Amino acid sequence: MQSQFRLKENRDFRRVFRRGKSFATARLVLYYCDNRQDGVRVGFSISKKVGNAVVRNRLKRVLRAVFQTWLPELKDKSIDIVVVCRTDAADADFQILYQDVSKLLHKSKIVI
Repeated sequence: MQSQFRLKENRDFRRVFRRGKSFATARLVLYYCDNRQDGVRVGFSISKKVGNAVVRNRLKRVLRAVFQTWLPELKDKSIDIVVVCRTDAADADFQILYQDVSKLLHKSKIVI
């Protein structure tokens, strides 16, 4: 996923957590709120409770690939999204995480 679509600053993460709405599945929690820019930005928050660095980095890579597939539908929206991984996400593969992200995007009505 390109750098322009990533959420990086700590203050942006805090703003999404404070002002945003949340939706959850067993493996993921999705927070989102409007941003002041044009375009979507996505960030990931993965605790050390989920696993060691190898597991966390693998999860980030897989989630970036999942959002890369959703990017054409999300490009026109001006929102910030933060995905928080729960401990069950460590064992999930691409298909399961794709289904969870799809459920969350539809449940939050970001994508119809």
